[in-house]
Amino acid sequence: MLGSMKEYWVCAGGANVDVQGITSAGLLPGTSNPGTVRQTAGGVARNVADHLARLGEEVLLFALVGEDAEGEWLRQTTAQSGVATNGMVRVPGGRTGRYLAIRAADGELLAAISDMAVNEAWTEQMVEDGVKRLQHASGLFLDANLPQPVIRRFVEEGKRLGKPVAADPVSVKKAERWRGLLNGVKLIVIGTDELEVLTGKPAASADGAEAAARLLLNEGVEQVMVLCGENGLYLCRQTESLWLPQPDCSLRETAKDAFAAGVLTALGKTESLAEQAAFGVAVAERAAAALPLDHEALRQRTAAYAAQARDAVGRE
Repeated sequence: MLGSMKEYWVCAGGANVDVQGITSAGLLPGTSNPGTVRQTAGGVARNVADHLARLGEEVLLFALVGEDAEGEWLRQTTAQSGVATNGMVRVPGGRTGRYLAIRAADGELLAAISDMAVNEAWTEQMVEDGVKRLQHASGLFLDANLPQPVIRRFVEEGKRLGKPVAADPVSVKKAERWRGLLNGVKLIVIGTDELEVLTGKPAASADGAEAAARLLLNEGVEQVMVLCGENGLYLCRQTESLWLPQPDCSLRETAKDAFAAGVLTALGKTESLAEQAAFGVAVAERAAAALPLDHEALRQRTAAYAAQARDAVGRE
């Protein structure tokens, strides 16, 4: 597949099997609860790659899976959306990453266990195989499921080649892996909790999010998009900053990954922060509702959300 690619996104990071248990009533600890259990393909980098491919982008995924049936299922499932999966490397004797979540009926996460030891098995050869693919890439997306030395090597080569690098901190615990590596990053999509970890500053309030995001700009990030829950989205770069209204869906977990993929797709088409985020919101909302990423529907929703954003700015 890659032989026919002229330019493609390289996504590197987590790819795992998600097992979701959803209760049909209030959770009673210490006993069996009725509900449904389902298995889906997951992992931040894998999810972003999947959405990019569904949006019509060429994309190559670098991720580690185990030498097991789950790893092969994950490779096949990911390939169905058009992602080039020859960068999904089987680790001899390894177990494919698993994420086990227990959710309330409304989707609220009650508890989760992450079994991602396979992500620590990167070898120098695996990393260099990924790095050499950057020569003809249109951009690079990295998540913090990667060990910090692996992130550093990808970022250094991406910067050397002048490729836009997008960063995702994944979680509060893993966000620390981005410390000291943000200079020259084109875009970071980040929640307020992870923003607090990276800056050491409170970010729950609107003023706090603005001040903390400015610190990331001072570290050398070009564009910062902060997901602030009910407060909406805060977008900034050195020359501008703005708030956008809260989307119709919560930008967390897989919806956040869909948002990031939408923003990456828009990066090469518009310099407007608001338009980039609006397209990301349109993708996230349709993904959260399990609707196809129809281009006309995305265009209409992007225009509608961008108009909401303009109205919000006008009222300030």
